[in-house]
Amino acid sequence: MRQLLTFSFLLPVLVGSWSLSLPELVQQIHRQQKLDYLLIVGDSARAQPSFWLELRLPFIVLNNISNVNYELETLHSSNLMSIVFVESPAESLLEFVALNLGLWSTAPLLLILQKELQVDAIFQWCWQHKQLLNAIAIYDNFEATGLLYSYSPFPIFQLDERRIDNSTNPILLPRLKDLQGYRLPTLVGGSPPRLIVYRRSDNELFYGGFVGHLMHCFEVKYNCRLEQLLPMNESTLVPAQQLRVQFALAAIYTEKPSNNYTYPFELLNWCLMMPVPGLVPHSELYSRVLGFHTFLIILSALILTSFLLSVGLRRHGYRVQPDEFLLHDNCLRGALGQSFKEVLRAPIFVRGIYLQICVLGFLLTAWYNSYFSAYITSGPREKPFSSFDNILKSHFKIVIWNPEYQQLIRYSEKMQRYEAIFNIEPDFERFLKRRDSFDTQFGYMMPHEKWNIIEQQQQVFTSPLFTFREDLCAFRGIPVAFPIAPNSVFREPLERLIGEVTATGLMAHWRDMAFSEMITAGKLSLADLSESNEFRAMHLMDLHHILIAGALMMTLAFIVFLLEQLHFYCKTKLGHHLPLV
Repeated sequence: MRQLLTFSFLLPVLVGSWSLSLPELVQQIHRQQKLDYLLIVGDSARAQPSFWLELRLPFIVLNNISNVNYELETLHSSNLMSIVFVESPAESLLEFVALNLGLWSTAPLLLILQKELQVDAIFQWCWQHKQLLNAIAIYDNFEATGLLYSYSPFPIFQLDERRIDNSTNPILLPRLKDLQGYRLPTLVGGSPPRLIVYRRSDNELFYGGFVGHLMHCFEVKYNCRLEQLLPMNESTLVPAQQLRVQFALAAIYTEKPSNNYTYPFELLNWCLMMPVPGLVPHSELYSRVLGFHTFLIILSALILTSFLLSVGLRRHGYRVQPDEFLLHDNCLRGALGQSFKEVLRAPIFVRGIYLQICVLGFLLTAWYNSYFSAYITSGPREKPFSSFDNILKSHFKIVIWNPEYQQLIRYSEKMQRYEAIFNIEPDFERFLKRRDSFDTQFGYMMPHEKWNIIEQQQQVFTSPLFTFREDLCAFRGIPVAFPIAPNSVFREPLERLIGEVTATGLMAHWRDMAFSEMITAGKLSLADLSESNEFRAMHLMDLHHILIAGALMMTLAFIVFLLEQLHFYCKTKLGHHLPLV
């Protein structure tokens, strides 16, 4: 009995030695959290000037004016702790604090309560209305009791009561490191290859792709379970900001304000996937071998050689026709690789010109035949489109899904002038069917991520059907992120995970795995959809230009023949010479 009485007398003394004063509590939190400054709110704080001096930290005292936002986050650091002297009624004061904290919902919040206030009800309000996760509370008799109250919403809401002393570390428990199996409502959305959903052999639903693997990593790292509020539908677009979820694992293009999105995990280039230009028609190969400028140079060389040959023959007494000064028959035959007649015992100058004609003919025929053979075996292709203006003039169509077209116009106003080149498809399933059919009659708007899958798929083709035109991009470097509630407490864990998977190369690895996962999910086939490259015999249309040229020459020869006959008739019948027209 004497020992029990002695312990009862010592208990208040021990409690008094263990407990902390309020400034000491703040200093201990500062040592653990490395605070930059304090935010003090409440009318009771003004009556304690000695308390302010003992804090030994920079502080800001806010006047409690309802619905007034001092916009601290625009000019001040987020590494702060708020100290709120709560009086009844508490809701209006907490509303004011939450309004000024804004996005700093995970910043430490120390509530100093009066005895008549229920800490459980206040914590319930903090979590359900404003998600002030790191809120702790003490009563105004804290120095006597040393009791500190906090709460944890994971996996269910529960109140914690602890006695604080100089050795307590940490005072603020890291709630977000382990969610203890918490069922977190979210929304998962997207299309391959970013999100690949299929059922395994055991009938279990599997989420693949970058989004699916990130979802699994989030569950494992933070010990929680992500639950979808809505069944996933690739063709349904739901505004993420209208959903009552903390965040949505559905990658979208960011807009203002930026605090509605996570940190961007990808910079997207949205360009055209265009058909590989077709082969030049065989009928045009003859003219494409010899360019117009090259033809003029060769013709000039033949005229110059003909003139020199005619002058040399005339100087040595040979008869030369006037038209041979312009184009000598020997020069034309030699240039075409045919035999020609030489004069007997030709002088050295004329023999040199004959040698020049032979060399020129050899070079021209060898050069033309080699180029022509190369064009026949591996024909050149048509010139690709070089700009959106060229596409507009050609009446070629670009297939695009209607919501993506609206997004395109929103990000790039200049594309409105090219509205005529787009074939807008309202149905998502039909759009995918047209794109995956590799129909070369159309082009397609394509983000670079999806092009990587198509590029790998075309590796099994005999020849590729499409090419990615990075010079024909509607826009570049568009940030892609996940929508998230502005004051969500899960922003930091999610952004930290995105940074870790990016830095470790997991994101690149998941993107490389998307091709094989799409094959496993049955969303991709390895059939060769390219045209077979078989031997074909020469067709009549292959000689189209040659036949036209031959017909023109025959027509010209026939006209000359008629003129000669007319000249001969007039000369014999009329007895006088009529000049040729």
